[in-house]
Amino acid sequence: MNPLSALFIRSAIFKFVLMLLLVSTVPTFGSTDFLAFPGRQAEPNLVVVGPDHNLWFTEATGEKIGRITTAGVITEFKIAGAQYLVGIASGPDGNIWFTDQFTGKVGHLNTSGGQIAQFSLPVGSHPQGITAGPDGNLWFVDQKKTGSFTIGKITPAGAITEYSGTVSAGVFQPYAQLGQITTGADGKLWFTNPQAVGTAGPFVGQITTAGLVTIHPTLDAPQGIVSGPDGNLWTIEAAHVAKITTSGVETEYPLTVASGSSGITVGPDGNIWFTEISDLASITTGGVLTEYPPATFFTFSVLQGIASGPDGNLWFMASLTSNIGQVSTAGNLNNTFALDNGSIPVWNTRGPDGAVWFSEFGPGKIGRISPTGAVESFPITTPGSGPGGIVTGSDGNLWFVEENANQVAKMTPSGTVTEYPLGFGFRGLWGMAEGSDGNVWFPEYAKNQHANRIARITPSGVITEYPIPTAGATPLFITAGPDGNLWFTELGVGQVAKIDPSTGNITEYSIGANKGLGAITAGSDGNIWFLENTSTGAIGAISTSGTLIAEYPVSFSNFPEGLVAGSDGALWLDQYYPNGVARVTTKGVVSQVALTVTNAGGNDLAVGSDGKLWVVDAAAGEVSRLSAIGGTGNLIKPTHDKAFNGAVAKFVDGTPAAKQGDFTASINWGDGSKPSAGTVTGANGGPFTVKGTHTYAKAGTFKLAVSLHDKVDNSTYPASGGKATVK
Repeated sequence: MNPLSALFIRSAIFKFVLMLLLVSTVPTFGSTDFLAFPGRQAEPNLVVVGPDHNLWFTEATGEKIGRITTAGVITEFKIAGAQYLVGIASGPDGNIWFTDQFTGKVGHLNTSGGQIAQFSLPVGSHPQGITAGPDGNLWFVDQKKTGSFTIGKITPAGAITEYSGTVSAGVFQPYAQLGQITTGADGKLWFTNPQAVGTAGPFVGQITTAGLVTIHPTLDAPQGIVSGPDGNLWTIEAAHVAKITTSGVETEYPLTVASGSSGITVGPDGNIWFTEISDLASITTGGVLTEYPPATFFTFSVLQGIASGPDGNLWFMASLTSNIGQVSTAGNLNNTFALDNGSIPVWNTRGPDGAVWFSEFGPGKIGRISPTGAVESFPITTPGSGPGGIVTGSDGNLWFVEENANQVAKMTPSGTVTEYPLGFGFRGLWGMAEGSDGNVWFPEYAKNQHANRIARITPSGVITEYPIPTAGATPLFITAGPDGNLWFTELGVGQVAKIDPSTGNITEYSIGANKGLGAITAGSDGNIWFLENTSTGAIGAISTSGTLIAEYPVSFSNFPEGLVAGSDGALWLDQYYPNGVARVTTKGVVSQVALTVTNAGGNDLAVGSDGKLWVVDAAAGEVSRLSAIGGTGNLIKPTHDKAFNGAVAKFVDGTPAAKQGDFTASINWGDGSKPSAGTVTGANGGPFTVKGTHTYAKAGTFKLAVSLHDKVDNSTYPASGGKATVK
């Protein structure tokens, strides 16, 4: 899958944000979380027919396994501790088997929803597609955190064996299309791994039940795979549906209506049926392709798994709209069945009233949360508008883009909405920023023949668009700079650019090709900071004169969106997985804080009027609050066998109301002794000093690990490593 196709798929699902930060230790942290009604989204993913002749499916972020009868009766079963359920299969033992990509587990439950069992894979495993094998075992694709991947086998009793996939799949991308697996007519298991694109190149793999792997290169990235009635393998690719013989010979048939998705099955009519992002398609074994009109499926967004039901119909999952469709082999939509579509809060901003306002992509609402955590929401005029980037304008209103409706809108603090259509053309709308000229600015990226632009809208709704000089720029994120210009990233060409609001002149600065430039903000140091979505990941800074200041390595991927200068002077950014936020000082020191709510899916963050950080959790349907705190460990020089009593760390807190009584501290002295409590001192608002008493038994050098726990927001913050040089 090419990067831009992956971006559009991810955009449709949540504006997915993801980064995985490299840190030496990851303590247990928390946050205070507030529900944004209706809360967590189901996000149905893959589907299979069970031994009870019902349809069974995974709810990826809903953390449940669902069952739907052919009459449309839905029953859901909570899987304790689940984080991201994806693969599902009907087992030879009569159970329903599933995979959890984030917890690294394979599990099963019976057709009554009971006797749930889960089996852990080695650390760093991310199991995806799963199927029943010809040998009576279950087989699954396991993408490894390290970039390699294996094909796993698990017996009905839970004994696990893994076999190397023989090639690297690249850096793990949790929200790339899923690797899947099926049994071929040759008695072997056939699998895909879309994440292998760019390293080993696209391929399908073949594995015998004895574990012998063979790789067959393909011309496009294969996703779902099924064994056809003609004895061949059929796979849905990013831009094709393909037939692959058991000897690995590929024949491609190009898609014309939409890009391919992850669902593929043999229909009751003997044809191959598969999902595209916005519709369904089928192909005969002779290669006659039929793509059904997207208008038929306008109530579904981001179609995923599909199965041939026992009622002679096709059943498919739509992840973004959280609904299930039943369609006949003539392509007629018979029924729609709704699951919880969630609130999907995706962007937020400090409002004119001191509250934090956020867009709710799923139900199409704008939400408001007070500094004390009271949540309310306001409907938008256009149904299914898909509100995204949001900002407070100089006119005292909330301004936001409507991604699905191709509109910009404003909302008064009392909830009155005015919408402004952008006219002809299907544009991609993402972020927003308030300019120094009192207008609101936003990027438009081309989704078809239209050029990329930066647009301005006045408080009265007059829109002006400025073409970007470089073709294929793909602007997504924008921020107001300290120099009065608007700054934005150009994902497609690896450039950071600025636009003068008085003239509309655009100046571009190259950061480097293939750096996947994402979120952007003005830092407390007067520079412009941006995120790089590469295999290693980085956060960079550029001066307002266009000089690249620094690039600090982290490790994250999938276009992280949340980036803000915190009240503590550091940069704070979201990581959709593994469930937290990160802090980076302007000198490049990285630490991280996880969120309390399971599988939060942090997507954006804003600094509230209280100086705290407010994080919108897209997957969990919640808003999390934590303080902007960072610590620095001290260098101390005790003498062994003599009690040391002194300061071991200093913490900066961006919350003006914070007081020393809000905190407790813990000190790990690094010599194998039990951690001891520290004493916190400091004026209201900080900085705060942690002091402790300890006696070292011998001389040497020891690492100090000091953490500060905020009792108000249930959060714990680490200091950068201190050191004890004991004489």
